[in-house]
Amino acid sequence: MRTVLRKHNNRFRERLATGRVVAILRADDPSWFADAGQVLYEAGLGVLEVDLATPGALDAIGVLQAELGQDALIGAGGVRTVAAVDRCAAAGVDFVATTVFSPDVLWRAQEYALPIVCGALTPTEVDAAWRYGPAAVKLHPAATAGGARYLEEVQAALPEVPLVPAGGVELSDVDAYLAAGALAVGVGSPLLGDALDGGRLDELGKRASRLAATADRYA
Repeated sequence: MRTVLRKHNNRFRERLATGRVVAILRADDPSWFADAGQVLYEAGLGVLEVDLATPGALDAIGVLQAELGQDALIGAGGVRTVAAVDRCAAAGVDFVATTVFSPDVLWRAQEYALPIVCGALTPTEVDAAWRYGPAAVKLHPAATAGGARYLEEVQAALPEVPLVPAGGVELSDVDAYLAAGALAVGVGSPLLGDALDGGRLDELGKRASRLAATADRYA
């Protein structure tokens, strides 16, 4: 099992190191997720995280997987309980992500050999989370903690830990986070705008293309 998990984690990290951006989708209604996901994918952003706070999130993930195919990675975010990990694994998600450090959730994901991006903030939390074997650690909320400068300091103290900052990340911040050493950056509403509510998909495409171009410089 550990060999399988290590293989899946390595493959997941390689994909993050190539794409450099995780688009985080959350809304009161997932009706527009498939359309927005297609726009993001075509712009070059192929790693999507659907927050479980969205009603019908797991069904939406299934739709995105069917629409975008195996080249895309579609995961579930906001996973805080063992039961949620069970539901995600049964639904066939590509990865799970948390905003908190929960050993029980980490162990459960590993039982399924399911890559997990575990939430943490302080160096102590990041170090503790990394010892449980996640694919990466989500530094959250990164913007509130001090942004790219804070990430740089944590990365310097824990250089072996792949960090994915998220929480309050603006599009203009992504370059600085990647330059500071982030494996990838999680971006939500500043990227999606009103697209998940039936808004301008063409504008989403422009933002996504600009973000993908920024990420490409670090791939």
